[in-house]
Formats: sequence, C-alpha cells, structure tokens
Amino acid sequence: MAQGGWMGPQSEALGQIAARNVLSSALEPNPWNPNVMDPEMFAKEVESIREFGFVDPLTVRELESDRFQIIDGEHRWKAGISLGMEAFPCIVVLADDETAKQLTIVLNETRGTADAIKMSKLVQELAEKRDQAQLARVLPFTTEKLRSMITDTDPIDWDALRDRRDKMKKDRDRWVEKVYRMPVDAAKVIDDAVEKVKSEEGVEQEWRALELIAADALASR
Repeated sequence: MAQGGWMGPQSEALGQIAARNVLSSALEPNPWNPNVMDPEMFAKEVESIREFGFVDPLTVRELESDRFQIIDGEHRWKAGISLGMEAFPCIVVLADDETAKQLTIVLNETRGTADAIKMSKLVQELAEKRDQAQLARVLPFTTEKLRSMITDTDPIDWDALRDRRDKMKKDRDRWVEKVYRMPVDAAKVIDDAVEKVKSEEGVEQEWRALELIAADALASR
C-alpha cells in the first residue's frame, strides 16, 4: 500500500511526480534493465545501506492499483530486501513504456564520471580518518583498487597532476592513427606498462595511458 507524500511539479513527459513509501511486496523490476552488478559490488551496496541507511529512493511507476514497477534502483531494492526492509522510499512518476525505458537510460548514464585525481585524493583523506576495513566494505571499488589508492605512499603533487591533465585536454578536436611495428617482447613490455598506468591512474582508454607514459618520460628528461 502506497502512502501519499508531496506532489512534485507537473512535467510534460511524466505528469505528476510524488514521493511515497511503497511496500516491497508491491514492487517489481522492469524486464529491460541493462544495469548489471557483480557479487562483490552488490555486497558493497548491501553494506552501504546497512551503514548509512536507504538514502537514495527508488524511481518507480504505478502499473495498476498498488502495483509499482522499478525504473531505477533494482539493485538497491534487492539489497534492501536482503536486509529485511519491508517498505522503500520511492519517487513515483506517471510514465508509459517508452518514457520509462528512456528514464532507465537517463538515470543510469547521466550520473557523471569521477575525476580520477580528485577521487584518489578523497579516498586517501577518508583513509586518514576512517577505518580502512569499513571503507573496503562500503566503497564501490575492488579490493585491489582501493588498496592501491590508500597505500600509495609516494608524495603526490596534486596541482601538478591537474595542470598536466588540463594541458592534455587541450587540442582534442584532431585525431590521428599511429601504427608501430615492434618485436613481440617489446610489445608485451608496452602492454604491461599500459595496464599498470590504467589501473593506477584510473583511466580506461589505452591512448590515455600511453599519453601519460609519454608525458612522464618527457618530464623526466
């Protein structure tokens, strides 16, 4: 049974928006959710809710009287159920199938991307004040990644790193493709270096890792 809450502004796409508490038994996941979560990250989701409470409401739509379909928050819902939650805070929207599917994409893809430098500094600041075991339970990083962020004892010049990053962001309107022929053993050395930089710097693109390697080499000359 849903309980009434405040009514949000009128939206041309969604109509009225309301905040309500909804029984878990009245909720169901949607069949198109593209978001997946591995067991380690799900365990961290559970621990974060246990530690901080259910601070991020589900986004749902009403299908029929007292039945609601989750548009965003399926993993939070499942984590809450595992902790014995019987009702969930929800943002209820009026949405047809197409609008609900668009919202699933929007809510999953528009949360932004963490700046690797700022994130690393933030984690190290937390590690100075909080128990590292607690951070490992709730922060959404693999054990190896979190350990590398916390235990890096090398002094970091954050301003210099930001300057280097900002400089690299310039002139991104032109792209070239480079192909190099090299021995197999040399290629392995480069591949290993790229993977190491990707892990330590928190970058995903191989070209970014190569760029950082090259920048470090030039800076050390």
